[in-house]
Amino acid sequence: MWSVKSPSFESGATFDLCADRIKSAVLRAKMKGIRQEIVDLSTEYDAYAKLGKLYLIETHKKGIGAVEGADLIKNYTGRMVGKKMPARAIYDALKILPRHDRCPFCQYGTIETLDHVLPKESYPGLSVAPKNLVGSCNRCNKGKHAAVPTGPKDCAVHPYFDEVDDQRWLIAEIVETTPAAALFSVGITPGFHSNLRARVLHQFDALDLAQLYSNVATEEIAGIAEELEEVFQAGGFADVAAHLERKCRSRLKSGGNSWQAALYEAMASSSWYCKGGFRTS
Repeated sequence: MWSVKSPSFESGATFDLCADRIKSAVLRAKMKGIRQEIVDLSTEYDAYAKLGKLYLIETHKKGIGAVEGADLIKNYTGRMVGKKMPARAIYDALKILPRHDRCPFCQYGTIETLDHVLPKESYPGLSVAPKNLVGSCNRCNKGKHAAVPTGPKDCAVHPYFDEVDDQRWLIAEIVETTPAAALFSVGITPGFHSNLRARVLHQFDALDLAQLYSNVATEEIAGIAEELEEVFQAGGFADVAAHLERKCRSRLKSGGNSWQAALYEAMASSSWYCKGGFRTS
């Protein structure tokens, strides 16, 4: 999970771009009539997001004021996502905010869509709130489903508001099999307050990141085997460990909790692996 620079788009202006495209004069007038409520809701969202307390925002599936929830959702599905819509420029700008075109929720998939941190089905008034929209891969977008947070421990980690990069919490363990494998988990980090760790753990489990990382680690382990054999033949166990430590340091530059950094750290720390466990047969 990576942090992402928060967007500067204003919720009211974004809402206006969508509302102005409504063909029905009656619905357009109703939509414009709740503009201040939408702005106030977005302000409330920002305040709670900074505290990690988005669960305190009330759901409003049926809508806001005279506007039904389904019509609010269409601001996103029909008036923002549409390629010829004025608000599409904001959609595209939000998609490119995450670093290296990588999904901030898993740090593996490429950006393919926008994820609603609070699902639009339950919070239609936030359907086009820029700070509720985060670039995501399809896997994570679908994995989050339309889950509504119920308390401080299952509130999604928010890339725009939660700083999780400054603490190393992703750890890996080498499984001594042939070929070797790796298991990933969320470690105990003194710098995290209990609720933030619980939220990281909840999202880690909800997105099944342990399985994802183990799967991609299998490819990494197989791909580096021949390289490590050459290092081993030239300098033995110590050189293999040093080589893996260098790779770990290199991966850490792209993020403290990259799965590659965790994997290489685990490899370097395993004497079994460095003494020949890297061999695939």
